[in-house]
Amino acid sequence: MHLYSPPIRKMCLSRKAQEEESKESDKWLSSLQYLDAIINDLTISESFLDPDSEFGGINDSAIKALGWKADKPSNFAIKGNSKHITDSLGWYTDIPVTLKDKENKTVTVIGNFIRIDNGKTEPMLFFGMSNIRKVQGVPEPNKNQFRIKLHGKTYIIPTFSKALVVKDPPKEDQDQVSTDSSNLISEDDLKKKSV
Repeated sequence: MHLYSPPIRKMCLSRKAQEEESKESDKWLSSLQYLDAIINDLTISESFLDPDSEFGGINDSAIKALGWKADKPSNFAIKGNSKHITDSLGWYTDIPVTLKDKENKTVTVIGNFIRIDNGKTEPMLFFGMSNIRKVQGVPEPNKNQFRIKLHGKTYIIPTFSKALVVKDPPKEDQDQVSTDSSNLISEDDLKKKSV
């Protein structure tokens, strides 16, 4: 059951598993379309479209900030291309999410979201394909916009991309590399030792 895109699965994986999926995730992250979203009075700056995931999601930090309890318990596990399986932490149904269109008009879309624990401290929300289909959405990354149709009217929601941040390897990995490189033996030294 393919419910979440590789990076969303990655958010729930161990560090070692995260490193293994890093390349696939970087490609996905660079293609994300972010948008400004508000639930109640909470602005969620980490809001994005994820057409590779079937369901939309909201993380623990957002749920805690909103002070919500799950509407419905979840009774399924989320399994992606990796061997890692994570349990969904609850459903939140009929959530009003406020967006602003290009003319700065407020548009409220109603969606259902699954709660995930991605270990992030900043609130996060993503719209999966079920959310996108519900509003007859068409992501247009080349135009930095998300076109939706609601109650017979079309709205253009501005989107933007974020640059990838390249992280340095942990210090212990750097020390290991420098230690290993200081113990290198030249080809000539190897020939001398074998004679």
